[in-house]
Amino acid sequence: MASAEHSKKLRLLLIPFFATSHIGPFTDLAVRLATARPADVGVGAPVAVTPANVAVVRSALQRHGSVASGMVSVTTYPFPAVDGVPPGVENLSAGGGEGWRISAAAFDEALTRPAQEALIRDRSPDALITDAHFWNVAVADELGVPCVSFSVISLFSGLDMHLLAAAAITDDSDSEEATVAGFPVPEVRIPRSEVPDFLTSRRNLDGIDLHNR
Repeated sequence: MASAEHSKKLRLLLIPFFATSHIGPFTDLAVRLATARPADVGVGAPVAVTPANVAVVRSALQRHGSVASGMVSVTTYPFPAVDGVPPGVENLSAGGGEGWRISAAAFDEALTRPAQEALIRDRSPDALITDAHFWNVAVADELGVPCVSFSVISLFSGLDMHLLAAAAITDDSDSEEATVAGFPVPEVRIPRSEVPDFLTSRRNLDGIDLHNR
């Protein structure tokens, strides 16, 4: 008979950024975590998203088959009310020209932290895995649980976006390439078609610095 210690389930909580390109890898990680242990030392690894992103998680789960996907649940928290974003649009990948508003909301601690913090406190996980919502480190610390930041993009790509945002790249330039100022030589140039839409349109919502953290 398994002891209480070995039958206890490790309760994790994964909170990805509001984009399909982040939700997918977080879902894949949840499946790997949930299937990495034998049943008597189970791992619960729910993925926390806003309501309109539940379908994105479920679509990612389908790739793993019914057994694996059945081991990962989805939990939700409300998307903040954001001016200029229609109801039900909660994903940077679906935001189009207004995607910058979703990105701004995601990085706005006053807008997004309350709902995420309420969920974390309600679920009271044994450990938290968060995206670039760095305030969750403080929330986990208050609860006395470990917190890991899982980045789905490389350090080089992340630094690219930080420097492009600082350079105020716009989508009305005649140049086919954007120069990334700030890297050592040789000069780094990126085709404008490869620059994320939210970096070439209006980037700030009420003066929010998207990359301050």
